[in-house]
Amino acid sequence: MRFYKYFLILIFIITNALYSKTKVVTTLTVLEYITKEIGQDKVEVEALLSGDSDPHFADARPDYILKVNQADMLVYIGLDLEVGWLPKVIEQSRNPKIYLGQPGNCDVSKGVYVLEVPEKRVDRSMGDIHIYGNPHYWLDPINAVIIARNIKDHLIQIDPENKTFYENNFKNFASRIKNLTNDLLAKYKNLKDLKVAVHHREFIYLIQRFGLKEVISLEEKMGVPPNANYLKKVVDVVIKEGVKIILIAPYNNPKYAEFVKNQTNAKVVVAPTNLDKSIRTYEDLLKTILQKISEQI
Repeated sequence: MRFYKYFLILIFIITNALYSKTKVVTTLTVLEYITKEIGQDKVEVEALLSGDSDPHFADARPDYILKVNQADMLVYIGLDLEVGWLPKVIEQSRNPKIYLGQPGNCDVSKGVYVLEVPEKRVDRSMGDIHIYGNPHYWLDPINAVIIARNIKDHLIQIDPENKTFYENNFKNFASRIKNLTNDLLAKYKNLKDLKVAVHHREFIYLIQRFGLKEVISLEEKMGVPPNANYLKKVVDVVIKEGVKIILIAPYNNPKYAEFVKNQTNAKVVVAPTNLDKSIRTYEDLLKTILQKISEQI
């Protein structure tokens, strides 16, 4: 009887080891999707923020702390995008697996060619300037491949027995995204050199990849609501340059874009920056943004 009891315990331990999944927490829904594409049935993944949340501003909520406490791996954008809240979550989680320098701490910005890195010293009077450059790089599909590679590398460190599995999934994802990029460049070649205004600068990487031209931002200082005098300047520039599209994210205050639209011929396009209930894949995210812009020109 005692032997049978120990035998059952051994079977339970072996079974649990064979079928246990790596628990991954991501900051954004787009990272959740890419992690699932690489890890598939070997991972259990959950994003902290919803698709329509502003990743700059969040709270170190108790449920975030609990989820990170139980994670084997934390995946985040980096470049100080989540600096206002994520460090607090990490610290209060008391989970050494996801501390900086550990395999469970996955900053997916590694290897990304970062745009808009300040060339001079910055301070708070200049607005919400990211000292490491613009962190909204995931909207360039080539960067999505870099993100996937970083996730793959960290999963291999945590779960080396499934190295080949992760590498094959990465190769498939990378091939799919590169083919999609070529298809979208061909399909939306009409967007090349299209002049756009933006609210913040969330779309700069997508704009550059697909050949649009960003003329002006509705924010004089990043992250700071524009004043009336600056908005009048924006109106003048939009008219002079023949800007057709004002591109804003769902969490941007639309009143500033509407003000400019009402005094010009430009149209406001509210485009998603992350996955949500209606946009379930990274591929659909890109298609949705480009289609929304194309429909208004």
